[in-house]
Amino acid sequence: MPAAPRPAATPTTPAAWQPYPERIRRMWLISEALQFLFWLAVFAATAAFCHARGWWTWQPIILALLAAVNVLDFASQPLQTRYRYAFSRFLIGDRFLRIRKGWLLRKTVTIPYNRVQHVDTKQGPLLRRFDLTTIVIHTAATEHEIDALDAAEAERVTALITERVAAAKEDL
Repeated sequence: MPAAPRPAATPTTPAAWQPYPERIRRMWLISEALQFLFWLAVFAATAAFCHARGWWTWQPIILALLAAVNVLDFASQPLQTRYRYAFSRFLIGDRFLRIRKGWLLRKTVTIPYNRVQHVDTKQGPLLRRFDLTTIVIHTAATEHEIDALDAAEAERVTALITERVAAAKEDL
């Protein structure tokens, strides 16, 4: 039996938590792979430098431990990415924006629209490759990010947030 359609969010019913695009998982894995390769290169360069200088007493132990931690972290990335994706969501309500992150250490941030100063978007080379855009919400104290949305969806969400911020500021 097909599932019943979800009712649309109205002022009396809360909006639903929105997931990120599925392809963000692949982008996160590629990002972690690039970091893994970077740190392996740093460890190799440090080992070569220490060996060339004759500083080769306790340094191999430290470098081997750091490299082992790096390898174990990289090996666990598929599992970490699966859970990071499953527990990362955002919600655009009528009076506030909520961002939820974390699978082991969970964090939910609620941002009232009347506290938002401005909204930016950013897109690095890896995000651009996957046609994703990050939305940055600035408040007086800090900034919060909606990690990576489709470029068109990011424009729509930015416009919606900006519209609700303007309405909230008019109510003051």
